[in-house]
Amino acid sequence: MQENLNELVKAELTHLDSLETVTVDWNPNKYSVSKHRELVAAGAPGGAGASCEEQFSTRLFLDSTRRAPRERNLREIAQKLEGWMDPDSPGGPPPKIVFLWGPFRFTGYIERLDEEWVRFDPDGTPVRGFIRLQMRG
Repeated sequence: MQENLNELVKAELTHLDSLETVTVDWNPNKYSVSKHRELVAAGAPGGAGASCEEQFSTRLFLDSTRRAPRERNLREIAQKLEGWMDPDSPGGPPPKIVFLWGPFRFTGYIERLDEEWVRFDPDGTPVRGFIRLQMRG
């Protein structure tokens, strides 16, 4: 069976503790991944060594204009992702999230979300917009 090359692969964000998944239409014109390595000198607290930190950022496009009325409120997706930024326990780390799109995979926690809503139903329900997502590994 031949794949439909015109069909876009959807991106998935999965909460690794609960295994909840959010699926988004995502065909970026760009995304960024950066790595930062910090060397620790011998004799410094913690001893000699290195730490490595990764960061991923992109802009997600959300559109529910073709969905049924009860499935159109995109704020529900944004609120779910915002909830995933909170630690699972007081003083604990935020949960790990996997961002998966085709062969690309990034595992980390959501560091920042910025919402921009550009289309609304007559009752004010946001049905099209963008979420700027920043994750740290």
